[in-house]
Amino acid sequence: MSVPEHLSAEARSVWESVVAGKPGCEGPDLEAYCVQVSRMRDAQGRIDREGLVVADAKGNPIPHPALAIEKAAQVEVRAWADRFRPVVVQAPRRR
Repeated sequence: MSVPEHLSAEARSVWESVVAGKPGCEGPDLEAYCVQVSRMRDAQGRIDREGLVVADAKGNPIPHPALAIEKAAQVEVRAWADRFRPVVVQAPRRR
């Protein structure tokens, strides 16, 4: 299965990196994981550019709304992470 065309460039990049580290790993679960990683990175970028605190419609300081998006995406990414972590082959120990 190739990278789904509807994924954003960031999500496509995540897909390619996961598949490179764990061949044969693909499907809707991987798609969901890639979208969440992309969403988390987008939220982090917005927070980095705009700051942790932004003004609401009345000009009052509030926590950046992207903080909630980032937190929710992090929960999802952590839940899926073990499944999509690259397989690491360890060299045999020398005696």
